[in-house]
Amino acid sequence: MLASKGIFAKQLYSLGIDFETVAATRAALAVPGFAIIAILSGAFRRDVALPRPHAVAAMAAGLVCYYLGSMANFYALTLIDASVERALLFTYPALVVLLGVLLGLERLRKSTLAALLATFSGIALVMGVDSTDGLDTDLTGALWVFFCAATIAIYFMVNAYLSPKMGSAMFTLLAMGAAGAAFAVHYELRHGWFNLSVSGEAWMWLAGLILVATILPLSLISEGLRSIGSRRAAFASTIGPPAAVVMAVIFLDEEITKLQFLGILVVVGSIVYLEILSRQNSDPSM
Repeated sequence: MLASKGIFAKQLYSLGIDFETVAATRAALAVPGFAIIAILSGAFRRDVALPRPHAVAAMAAGLVCYYLGSMANFYALTLIDASVERALLFTYPALVVLLGVLLGLERLRKSTLAALLATFSGIALVMGVDSTDGLDTDLTGALWVFFCAATIAIYFMVNAYLSPKMGSAMFTLLAMGAAGAAFAVHYELRHGWFNLSVSGEAWMWLAGLILVATILPLSLISEGLRSIGSRRAAFASTIGPPAAVVMAVIFLDEEITKLQFLGILVVVGSIVYLEILSRQNSDPSM
């Protein structure tokens, strides 16, 4: 479902909606949905106290990923195809590994380094290194996506640590609530909410973006992170890039070259290999 975000965004752009309006409306209107899920899950009925540092960390993760990162991502979608965006965004599991190495949480083994190099080689193919057409635009878009991927890696690590302590629904509500509030202020200062003008058709696509590509998948992701951790959750998301390619071709008439498709397969394969390595390294019997 999360892979459909680019499809909804591209459709909204084609209707004349700018990326700031899409990002801000999505974030602000999604907060009530996360609040309802938190209430229904019993997040507010628990007797376990919510330490202030944990709440602050969850909100900070939301601001980094779903305010700064999301803004960068929606801007990037004005520059590159949705299928390419999803493949580039999928580098976040590799960035999780790199962050783990930089923080001293794991060693950089030769096999891990090989998988990381393969990941970025696949990215080069996805970006179409064989063609210089629109390369400046593609590179700019790619850099913004990489920035977003880095924020997702941070969010995954914080989420995986805090969700078991406060519950996935509460973590998501705090993170998305902070991001929604930031976007509400941002849009008011930049454009003004009273100046918002959206057609009925655009509201339908926004509703799909909010419900199908935001509230449901992010709630499920947080629950998955709480249950199985950041590594396995990242591994489970390998379906994202291929799904995005199929949807982009069907709904947006995007054209994927053979080299780009090969690059997507290389990226996904490298992430799968990283997950296999992580399981082997964490299993003392292997």
